[in-house]
Amino acid sequence: ERVSAGQLRRVFSAPEFGRLRLVSFSGGEPLLHPELARIVTDAAAAFPRAAVVVLTGLFDTAGLKKFLKALPRPLLGRLLLGSSLDGPARVHDKMRGRAGAFAALKKNHAWLKVNFPRLSTGFTFTASSVNAAYFYEAWLSARELGAPLGLQFLAPNANTAGLELKAADKKALAAAIKAVLAAGAVSRTAAAQAVSLGAALKFLTGRTSRACGAGKTFFMLSPDGLFYLCPFHKEIIAPLA
Repeated sequence: ERVSAGQLRRVFSAPEFGRLRLVSFSGGEPLLHPELARIVTDAAAAFPRAAVVVLTGLFDTAGLKKFLKALPRPLLGRLLLGSSLDGPARVHDKMRGRAGAFAALKKNHAWLKVNFPRLSTGFTFTASSVNAAYFYEAWLSARELGAPLGLQFLAPNANTAGLELKAADKKALAAAIKAVLAAGAVSRTAAAQAVSLGAALKFLTGRTSRACGAGKTFFMLSPDGLFYLCPFHKEIIAPLA
């Protein structure tokens, strides 16, 4: 299923979304959409004060180059290109299900830094039973690449069965988070990361730092044209109209 640029322009013009501060395109792989550059350009025009994020696997070199070269140059200063970084090479490749995924990520990220120096980049570590013990190693890899690393938890669905964090995984992940916080550099980005990781530690122990933002902070649009309010509550949906 695919939502067209024309359909999304109608969403972008809806008054309910006039004050958006963040527009994020994820997947799957957004680079597979033939109108991605048009869609991202339309979103930037519709929401001039919003940050614009595209989350990609950083594996398709040709698709990445084609997408970035099709964007208006001023937009590059507002764009954040994010990707998954799920551990050191062996673990990352296992999580991605593709041999050479880590090597391609490093190569393409280095190319981005040279050819699009104004572009912001960042990585996300999705914690699971496969990689929970490797968060500190992933953070070191991200630091070497020169981009921040965020932490997120699996949203339950048919593809995540068996990957849920068990007690031992949570303990290992908590230890890795504490190691990152102890080694973190002093910077604005590091300070923001410390707040996020502190919230993750609370989540691991069954505590939450704030109320859920489903339907208030976040609105998500699926490829088949339905809004849903939160990755953890996909059963709560509304038609595009």
